Amino acid sequence: MTFRIVHLITFVCLGLAVLAQPSRAFQGVVRDAVTGKPLPDVHISLVETSSGAVSKKDGSFQLDVPTGRPFELLVTLVGYAPLNRTIPDSGGPRSEPIVFLLTRQAIELPEVDIARPAPEVVYQRTDLHVGDHFINDEGVWVLTYEKPRLWHPEGEAGRQVYRDARLHLLDTLFVERCSIRLPTEVVRLRHDHAQRTIVEGVGKAWYVQVQKDELALQAMDLPTLNDRVLPWTDSINGTLLGSNFSVTYPAFDHFAFDPSDNTTHAICAVEDERLMELFRSQYKYMSGADKVIAMDLGLETGIDPEIIAGYMTAFYNDPYFDPPYAPLFVVRDTLCVFDHYRERIRRFLPDRTAVDEIPITHQRERTWRTRLIQDPTDGTVYAFHSKNLHTWVRSIDPTTGQQGPIRMLDHPFPEDVQLHGGHAYYIYRPYGSLQHRTLYRQRIN
Repeated sequence: MTFRIVHLITFVCLGLAVLAQPSRAFQGVVRDAVTGKPLPDVHISLVETSSGAVSKKDGSFQLDVPTGRPFELLVTLVGYAPLNRTIPDSGGPRSEPIVFLLTRQAIELPEVDIARPAPEVVYQRTDLHVGDHFINDEGVWVLTYEKPRLWHPEGEAGRQVYRDARLHLLDTLFVERCSIRLPTEVVRLRHDHAQRTIVEGVGKAWYVQVQKDELALQAMDLPTLNDRVLPWTDSINGTLLGSNFSVTYPAFDHFAFDPSDNTTHAICAVEDERLMELFRSQYKYMSGADKVIAMDLGLETGIDPEIIAGYMTAFYNDPYFDPPYAPLFVVRDTLCVFDHYRERIRRFLPDRTAVDEIPITHQRERTWRTRLIQDPTDGTVYAFHSKNLHTWVRSIDPTTGQQGPIRMLDHPFPEDVQLHGGHAYYIYRPYGSLQHRTLYRQRIN
């Protein structure tokens, strides 16, 4: 018992001796070795102890250190090489703080592979193919079928229609909300100027509405669809925007229709001058009898006989003929006509007043596939490009005409590319695989 008491007393005395060891306040300042600027938030540690300090905005710090012997400090800051420094005992307080100079050091990070996310599968079935799709504020519309059928009547050779087709509506998480079997063979999905979904069939068309989580079809005839719905492509301030575009004539007009007073106003005319010259030149190669017919029709209708001659000779079937392409898009309350024949973006105010014309060059690139796509969520217009196995889109700045960075699509030969919410939606099926046609989504911004 006596030994234990003596041992305990000795331990307590040693502890008190350690606690009673004299210390003093040490002052220092940390600076950049190159610029000399003070460095804040530097960690200063007293080696082999738990004591430490952090430098202030002016780089200064204060730390209690032992007296009577040297001590070692470790100075560290992210982006700088660590500094170990032994301070000899001075035997008393210093008049000025000691300066510590830190040298910048590059930090090497381990190698990592940075890859963009793979395209998401929006809709895929083992028993159904995706035939068409459309995206609007209601969700993702998917037209599916089991087997396609080719449409073979004269004038429709090679046209593909879908029998026993179904229309599915998916929510934002690509979960099916509802679906409906379509009553007859269908051709494709369409939409009107208000982005409402339309199914085009062989004999008629249908507006599609969501009613209590079920899809309902409202029928319309094809002449109504083609003559009164599809020509209107957009709207602004209650005015409908459209054109009299025809696949058989190398010119057309953009115009606006005001439903309030039932008036139509021209915005601008578009013409492929080279093709128009060839179109009209068909008159000179006609026989005398055909020229007489063209002249008589001109007197009867008031149409130029040379234009009538272009139709009489069916020049629109010539391999050199391409339908004109100069779409109008509404971009931030500005009407932008991409007139590729004048190589200009022709811009107009909502009241149809001309603003300016911006030069464009994307149409000169061989990779451009004569198609522009607009993301309806933000109005951005993209040019569609492809070469070999690669397909990409590039945004077009309507104020400068310059193209943005390349946004490559991962899958080769994507079909029916559409944009919505900064994503590209497209249909793809790997060549030679048993996979059914699948709808994918890929971020492009």
